[in-house]
Amino acid sequence: MQSLMELPGTTGIADLRQRAEDLTIWKISLQRGVLPEPEQVNWPVEPFKTKFIDALRALEMPRFTRRYPVVLETLMKQMLAMVHDFELKLLEAEAKQKQQQRPPPQQQAQPSQQGQQQDEPGDQDQEQQGEEGQEGGAEQSQELTQEMLEEALKDSMNQQGQQGQQGGKQIQIGLEEMEGKQAGKGDEQTNEEADEALAQEIEKAAEQIVSAFEQGMQEVMENLEKAQLAFDDLSEPLEGAAGFDDLSELLEGEEGFALSQGTWQRDGWRELDDLRKKLENLKELRELVRSLGRSGGKGPLRKAPEELESTRHPPGVVRSPLQPEEVRGLARSGDLSRMLPSEMALLAHGWPRKVKVPAAGQDAAAAAAAVGQAGGGVATASTEDAQLIEEEYFLPGAHAARMLHRVRRAERMLLSYERCGWLDDTPSRLTGRQEIRPAAEMGPIILCLDTSGSMRGARELVAKALALECMRGAHRQQRPCYLYAFSGPDQVQELELSVDLPSLEKLLEFLSCSFQGGTDVDKPLQLSLERLQKDEWAKADILMVTDGEIAPPNEKLLADIAAAHDELGLEVHGLLVSSQVSDSMEKLCTHLHVFKSWSAVGAESWMY
Repeated sequence: MQSLMELPGTTGIADLRQRAEDLTIWKISLQRGVLPEPEQVNWPVEPFKTKFIDALRALEMPRFTRRYPVVLETLMKQMLAMVHDFELKLLEAEAKQKQQQRPPPQQQAQPSQQGQQQDEPGDQDQEQQGEEGQEGGAEQSQELTQEMLEEALKDSMNQQGQQGQQGGKQIQIGLEEMEGKQAGKGDEQTNEEADEALAQEIEKAAEQIVSAFEQGMQEVMENLEKAQLAFDDLSEPLEGAAGFDDLSELLEGEEGFALSQGTWQRDGWRELDDLRKKLENLKELRELVRSLGRSGGKGPLRKAPEELESTRHPPGVVRSPLQPEEVRGLARSGDLSRMLPSEMALLAHGWPRKVKVPAAGQDAAAAAAAVGQAGGGVATASTEDAQLIEEEYFLPGAHAARMLHRVRRAERMLLSYERCGWLDDTPSRLTGRQEIRPAAEMGPIILCLDTSGSMRGARELVAKALALECMRGAHRQQRPCYLYAFSGPDQVQELELSVDLPSLEKLLEFLSCSFQGGTDVDKPLQLSLERLQKDEWAKADILMVTDGEIAPPNEKLLADIAAAHDELGLEVHGLLVSSQVSDSMEKLCTHLHVFKSWSAVGAESWMY
């Protein structure tokens, strides 16, 4: 509301109320993932409104504002700032136009001076006529007879002169009226030109402001799209309270997500998107990351985000009837083996009953005896054997009960016991709700990554892809992950792979840099062993990624690794991005893996 009040175009309570209503329409429409129609809102004014809507449509902004509320808040702030600049330029252009249309003071005083100059010749003529009349009367009194003809001649000449002066005045008035009409037409034409120039200036100002916004947001939206694809399994809970809600924290802050120095303007997003595409074909790396850590199984039960089975999503742990481990409660189903006794009674009521009756031609006594014998009783009427036959009959309402049971089974509405268990490694998505479930804590990961010069090329792509997968997998399975990027002696870069602003910025910087330097594995392994002494990292496994071109490790380091293996159960996994297995890696690692999917990174196995 304060921002609306500070806008230059807000001149009163009525304007403030109207703009607040229009701003609400903007927010509600974008929250729903649609753009408001230009007829629905009166603010901002044209041409800014139409151009801004077109820019949002080109950026596909509504689908981001629907999914990420923080993007909507930032967009509204940017919109108010842009409207403020536009209205300032609008007021400046209108003031400039009014100043140009106002005539200067000299032109206003000029018509009155011309009127005074036009009145002066008439007064002079009247004075001359009066003087001539007095002179004519004196001459008539003195020389009536001699100058009679001369006076008549003079009078006629004076009358002709006056008529000529009056005609000249009429011609002058007509010319002035024509000049006035032409001047009026010229003023109207000038006003139209001024209005057209003002409209063009406003159009240009709106175009400049909206174009600058669109250019600045184009890269941001592309990087946000790349992040959504790279962390697809983590982006669903943005609408809830768990999962990859760290993205909202990345979008917030003092810088915001749209400034040139923000996280969403970095160059590393291009490399991240390329690695994400390659990881789709690197199944062995994903399986390797899931095998790390020593908590084992599905983890202890605790309150955690709920997961539901969903195709084309990353693997997780879901509740499934395919793993009937326990009875959880009651549910509706179409399974006859799990339905309640009440449903079984309904089915039994519809079954036909059978009774033995005497054959045709037998008397009632024989029939009674037969029935008594069939029921285990004693026949009193006769001891002779009677011929009995079985006959079916139905209880009242049996047909309706049978049909009702069939309908409920077809609709999978039978009241049944819910027997299910936890099925892991199943494609699933997060719902944003909480439930008591296995936390899938499989232990922390410590990643030692060789960044020496010999790792350039396809090996570098594998190393960076593994770092990205460790970050994705660790966050999805809610376990910590730490990276040691090493090259020469004492050249170790430390990075915690968590989804927060500092870690993500460092990861993007790491993905955009090139590998160089020598190879020394002693320092990163020593730092890893020191980290294992902390309680939260005690169950971590170490994964070393290298090409195998390393010096033999010292004996003390090997002894420390063996001691950690005996005391803590430490396992050291080695991933060789090479076809040759070195003796040094065999001494260091308890599990050795050789990378084979070279075609997925655009290389051939014989090259390495």
